[in-house]
Amino acid sequence: MNYRITVRVMPKAGISDPEGMAILDAAHHLGHDKVMNVHAGKSFEIEGAFDSIDEARERTHELAERLLANPVIETFELVGVEEFS
Repeated sequence: MNYRITVRVMPKAGISDPEGMAILDAAHHLGHDKVMNVHAGKSFEIEGAFDSIDEARERTHELAERLLANPVIETFELVGVEEFS
């Protein structure tokens, strides 16, 4: 089966997020004063042919741990798994 897995990578709590701070500052300059915080991260869509949804999750989790996220400063989560043809 073909699966598409979405992985979200975000900075860990307490890690400086200059991109998020720049977006927050720009939002305030545009009049969006109610915005309190912005965290900038990355999103990846991984597509592959896996034997099962469990294998798709397991392989993508391994890929995210070893390649997509820096474990010292980032966290990741699989936010979506869907079958496609």
